[in-house]
Amino acid sequence: MLHKTDKNWIYYDLIGDPDAPVVCMSHSLTSDHGMWSEQVPAILEAGYQVLRIDTRGHGGSSADAADYTIEELADDVLSVLDALGFTSGVHFIGLSMGGMIGQVIAADHPGRLASLMACCTASKWMGDTELMKGRLQAVRESGTLESIVAANMERRYGPGFQERRPLRWEALRQTFLGTKLDGYFGCMNACLTHNVEPRLGGISIPTLVVAGSEDPTTPPEDNRLIAECIPGARFVEIEGGYHFPNVEFDAEFNSIMSAWLAEQRG
Repeated sequence: MLHKTDKNWIYYDLIGDPDAPVVCMSHSLTSDHGMWSEQVPAILEAGYQVLRIDTRGHGGSSADAADYTIEELADDVLSVLDALGFTSGVHFIGLSMGGMIGQVIAADHPGRLASLMACCTASKWMGDTELMKGRLQAVRESGTLESIVAANMERRYGPGFQERRPLRWEALRQTFLGTKLDGYFGCMNACLTHNVEPRLGGISIPTLVVAGSEDPTTPPEDNRLIAECIPGARFVEIEGGYHFPNVEFDAEFNSIMSAWLAEQRG
């Protein structure tokens, strides 16, 4: 389905019992709602609806040519939730950029979320800025994401993943390449300028932070900081996980997620 905001068409996918509580899922940079394919059956089995939203310029969503902020991307999510009538009680799961969006909604829009599961993310950009600037320059000069896809895939999945699951690896690679350039540039700016850390102390909803022990993009210490800043938040680390443990270590990730969602239902 498509929802029109004041600037873009935002694609979303909603499935499950319409009377069930909602889990809203937000993906990483250069991904789309398909990155959550391994999680959807487990969430439906747990008795929730699943709402997956494509961020501007990703998947089925359009992109305006501008420097975005995480706050603007959070507003896109809220616009979809409002249109669907989900004004409160939503459980949010986000990874990387999606986790940044979830933190901003939880911090700046109290009452909208019932819980937050922030995965492989950061409260502010603490990564290798020069590396990211180099990627931006490479894409601008080449006019394609092909110039950076190989290096990104190596940082998202551990050694051997491509050989173990070649079809899934290629599908994720093609999704990366399908990202609109305006969306890539705009969302990269959003990630590099992100800083919600001073506002995390005001979050009062149940929060679980999940990290991959080997994640080179948002390492465990970045994620642990989020849990330390949010009152009562918990932290869990997936051993061996890189940046996308939900895909590569889906059984372990789903076990953590299912237990968390079951706890939220009481």
